[in-house]
Order: sequence, then C-alpha cells, then structure tokens
Amino acid sequence: MARGVYSIGRRNAELRSAPLRQPANQVNGVKMRFKVFAYVLFLLSFSSSAAQHQPRVTGFFTDMAYIPEAGDVVGTEVWIVYARDRYYAAVQDAQGEPDPPVVVPVAVSGSQVKFSTRKPRLYQDGRPAPDEVTDYVGTVTKTGLLLSTPGSTRLLKRRNSYWQ
Repeated sequence: MARGVYSIGRRNAELRSAPLRQPANQVNGVKMRFKVFAYVLFLLSFSSSAAQHQPRVTGFFTDMAYIPEAGDVVGTEVWIVYARDRYYAAVQDAQGEPDPPVVVPVAVSGSQVKFSTRKPRLYQDGRPAPDEVTDYVGTVTKTGLLLSTPGSTRLLKRRNSYWQ
C-alpha cells in the first residue's frame, strides 16, 4: 500500500514541476478568437467615428426672428425631412412678412444639401412675371445649417421652429 501512495506522490511531484501545456488545437482556437475580436473591434471603431463626423441632415434650421421695433418677422426657416426614398425641405422666407412655405426636393451628398425655391411674381398691372428662383447650397453641422444663396451666407441654427 505504501508503494501505491509513493508512486501517486511521485507522479504528483512530476506534474507540479512540469510546465503547463495546452493542446495545440486549444491554443490555436484562443489565438483565432483573439484575432476575430481585435478585427471586429477595429471595424467598430471606424464605423462609430464615421457616424460621429456625419451629422443628421434632417431637422429644423432657423434664423427667423421677430423685430419688435419694426413689427417685422425676418429670416429663413428650413425643415428637412425624409420621405419615400428622398429628402424634402419646407422653406419659409420672411422679409417683414413671412411668405407661405414651399416644399421642394433636396439633393443630399454627405452633409451637403442643395435645393431651389420658386416664388411667383406679378407685374404692377397684375400680369404674371417670371418666377423668382433662389438656389440654396448648404452644409449641415451638428449645430446648424450653413446656408448660402447668391450674395449671402448665414447660419440657421438647429432648433425648434420659430412658430413653436
């Protein structure tokens, strides 16, 4: 009986002094999992950083304000929405008195937007005159829409509508 105990004790001593080894397939599996995890983490870091740099194009953008001294409403309001596979803008201009809003399609490329509005005009005698066409080009940022028209550039802040 002592012999069996001795051999078990000797075997345990050998096991304690031997370096730990994992089977080759288990080591390769751990390495592969680590590589896959690192690759996925790498891809996620790029996708989340790209999303952070690309602001949402949709929303309310306005610089419309009431001037109490004159009793006038001045500025521009743009509401960009997405519907049926494209973007649209409801655009309202005010130069003393607000014009009726118009809805126009918007061309979007990244954070750049382009659209045009038409205002019908009349001659003094009441006959129709050529429409007034205004081309807008803008860049959407996290805080607003930097909007350019021929002759002016202004920042319309991302916030609630003037009418709310």
